[in-house]
Amino acid sequence: MDDIFNFRRFGKYFLSDLTRLYSDNWLKILCFGLIPVFAAVLSLMFSLIGNYGYSYAGIGTRETFWSISVVIFSIWLPAACFGYVTEKRAGGNFILVPASTFEKTASMIINTAVTIPAAFIAIYMASDFLCTIVSGEGIRESLAVHISQGRFFSIAMAGMTGRMLLSVHAGILFFLLGAIFFRKGKISKSILVLFGLSIIILFAAFFVLKDIANMSAEELDMIAETDFRTWATVLAVLQIIVFYILIYFRIRKIQY
Repeated sequence: MDDIFNFRRFGKYFLSDLTRLYSDNWLKILCFGLIPVFAAVLSLMFSLIGNYGYSYAGIGTRETFWSISVVIFSIWLPAACFGYVTEKRAGGNFILVPASTFEKTASMIINTAVTIPAAFIAIYMASDFLCTIVSGEGIRESLAVHISQGRFFSIAMAGMTGRMLLSVHAGILFFLLGAIFFRKGKISKSILVLFGLSIIILFAAFFVLKDIANMSAEELDMIAETDFRTWATVLAVLQIIVFYILIYFRIRKIQY
């Protein structure tokens, strides 16, 4: 058991891995987190050039910026953090680190899909909050408060926040798997694979929805909305578990 997981050894490896990631990527993560500041400065410049009163971006615009930032960050992050694993020299050093495959996998997943995204979210929300206050808007207009009230793009988010976090987590894991699987074109090849999988899923969903469309009103009433939500959550969790397993075996079997 000690060969698989040792708390003391894992703690040392985890901290060293996190320190490396911080030293290599802290400026890039900070730039992602400061996007609200860049947007506020840009809008201020346009207001000065156009000679009209300045106002901070509306909540809808900021929600759009936030969504785009999350997508780009989720795609970029895994390759930036662990893309070196497939390189012959750097990857060889990674393999020789005195830690088990399970410990390396756990550290990789925790740092890439939990710790660093949490830091990005904290910086982004704090930046937006400060920009909201400085621009003279009320605290309620900040993105963090708006989302915490359960609405996003004017859609009620009751019960959906957890599933959204699972989806983002799964997305990061997918691109992490691509980052340690492909030797070149990690992001582009991962996106192509994602497109291919999406087409297959759409075809499968088409046949399922076709059967549902042929159901009578009584049969549809028997299928509660909560059942769909439960199945969506279960499928997301199963998907994440599959990614965990694939990442583990990729690290275990990687060769140069």
